[in-house]
Amino acid sequence: MRGCIARKIATFGMATAAALGTLGIAAPPAAAAPAPDQSITPGSVPASNTIAAAPYHCVITANYGWRWEGYCHVYSGQLRTITYCANGTHTTGLWIGARPEAWAVWGNCPGSSWTKIVFQWRG
Repeated sequence: MRGCIARKIATFGMATAAALGTLGIAAPPAAAAPAPDQSITPGSVPASNTIAAAPYHCVITANYGWRWEGYCHVYSGQLRTITYCANGTHTTGLWIGARPEAWAVWGNCPGSSWTKIVFQWRG
């Protein structure tokens, strides 16, 4: 009898997931391991201007030496950027959350050049 009930529950669960998929409603993702902090340096921007992990996808669109610009799609959790400058200072962006539209992101190093951007995520 237990096997029969387990099969019914499993069948119901798959049918529900299929129905939600048909309606365009996705089941919430299972809890994932935290995304590691990722970084990019000025030398790596021309080669690969994309930073991606399961919960986000960012693209650097401009590099002016003292300033960088880009956009990020945040799918879950929150993301922020930390821009490190050659003069030893750094700037930290605000936490941005998940939404359908991309967020504009940037970092400045007035009077200096940027040396690294860290993309920091929290669930």
